[in-house]
Amino acid sequence: MENINILQIVLGSLIPTIIGAVIGFLGTKLKKNKKKDLAIEEAVQALLRNELIRRYREYKAKGEMTILDRENIEAMFKQYKNLGGNGTVKELMDELLEVPTKVIYEGRRNS
Repeated sequence: MENINILQIVLGSLIPTIIGAVIGFLGTKLKKNKKKDLAIEEAVQALLRNELIRRYREYKAKGEMTILDRENIEAMFKQYKNLGGNGTVKELMDELLEVPTKVIYEGRRNS
């Protein structure tokens, strides 16, 4: 009977310790993953910001852009905002969207 009581005491102490260790381990892993995910989000945001600024300079200098360029820029800016982008790039976008859209006509072939 004493063996059962000792086993209950040992298991009663050991199980919470093991569960605590597992929870601590998982918590540490999740914290590292959150930190890594945040770093990836910030890196993507920085890349989008850089590309939007580059495109701003390019199309402002040209004075025109194609409809595909405009759609691409709008899609990039949407994701930039979703990642928490700030108002500085918004001001550039407002200016950029005033740049005229160049219409591209494809020649037709006679078959």
